[in-house]
Amino acid sequence: MSEANDAKHFDLISIGSGSAGRKVAVVLKRAGWNTALVEGRVDDHFGGTCINTGCIPTKALVEAAHNGYSFTQAKEHERKIVERIRKGTLRHVEERVGVPVIRGYASFVDDHTIEVNGEKYSADYFVVATGSEPAIPPIKGIDKVNYSTNEDILKLEKPPKHLLIIGGGRIGLEFGQMLHKFGSDVTIFEGMPQILPGEDREMADALKEHLTSLGIKIFTGRFVDEVKEVVKDDGSREFEVHLYEGENAGVYKGDMLLVSTGRKPRIGPLKLENAGVEVEKGAIKVNEFLQTNKPHIFAIGDVVGNPMFTNWAAFQAGVLIKNLKKSKTRSDDWKPLVAPSIPRITFTVPELASVGLTEEEARERYGEKVVVYKFYNKWLGKSMIVNDWVGFLKGIGIKGSNEIIGAHLWGVRTASLVQMLVLARDNGLGWKELGEMIYGHPVLAEGIEALGNNMTRLTQAE
Repeated sequence: MSEANDAKHFDLISIGSGSAGRKVAVVLKRAGWNTALVEGRVDDHFGGTCINTGCIPTKALVEAAHNGYSFTQAKEHERKIVERIRKGTLRHVEERVGVPVIRGYASFVDDHTIEVNGEKYSADYFVVATGSEPAIPPIKGIDKVNYSTNEDILKLEKPPKHLLIIGGGRIGLEFGQMLHKFGSDVTIFEGMPQILPGEDREMADALKEHLTSLGIKIFTGRFVDEVKEVVKDDGSREFEVHLYEGENAGVYKGDMLLVSTGRKPRIGPLKLENAGVEVEKGAIKVNEFLQTNKPHIFAIGDVVGNPMFTNWAAFQAGVLIKNLKKSKTRSDDWKPLVAPSIPRITFTVPELASVGLTEEEARERYGEKVVVYKFYNKWLGKSMIVNDWVGFLKGIGIKGSNEIIGAHLWGVRTASLVQMLVLARDNGLGWKELGEMIYGHPVLAEGIEALGNNMTRLTQAE
């Protein structure tokens, strides 16, 4: 092992304080390891993207908007939540667990040593969990305009008059609907044929129709050709989005431009080449045990590529922790990373939650054996009580099988309901078992009961 003589040594150093890196450092510390955690932005980003600029603040604003808060009230609500979680998380790690937090950005000196603010630290093991950052597409003119990302939107002091959004994925839709609720005109541009690329086409189209009915303009099927920024005589800025061809060809103008076209691994400052760590297509290359080509250096979470979900990153951390607790070197007792059922959630209002295959994916794989059933929320008493009239639940199965191939839920609180489908899929249960449970009444989960019963009828029909 190469180790600088003046370097402070640890058993393991996690680089990145998000859900993955933090979990490894904390749990192994409790197991008797001497661990440390490196974070470049302790004061405003400890705990990672989810807590500070992603899941938590965004959903707090979405909830506040649809509960009738003013923009000022919503921002204060969001700020208090984020600050409370961030400070509580830092206090838990440093004071309650006793993991040292090294403040600054880490870069590798060699495969056993990092440097942070001129100080060197060495370790037997490293976990790289530095998350992701916005991926900016190569649109003509994009490098010449002051576009905004999700972090910039969270810093707004007042809503824009007309928000232009490039990207119709989760980030674009959630911010778009939320700011529209606060009074902004919103226009969304998605280059793929549907919003939420990768989700079930029927569900995405239904959500698009709903958002359009609220007054949000959404253009799909044509990538933006060019963007421009004009400084007007009064000093204000005006952004232009150009579509050269197609049925929606034209120039669209607004006072703010949000680029939300996905994310990419954040690995630039790490100087991975000094440690000899291999990178492939912009992500850190790992094996089924989350080891890089350097067996003592692991990478987890967004830095290893898609899917980039907080829950998936934390799950990977759990797999790594269990293995290292069994033995500090790879052994037959180690368990490889096997992807479970990962719920995918879009926090529009109503929410869209899904697990498993889309109808398109199922038909491509199973052909004519695929069966589909849709249950509309308006058929439930509880849906009427909570004013949930627009959504529906969609089940996907195959003839002769009880397996839950896919489930897509659009409605009030479906982000919570989908967990029933996840539990069933991961434990060998199917549509029949979902239909046979006794459900509370009146509750939204009764829609799952109806889905289970009808999918059983269809899949088991002669």
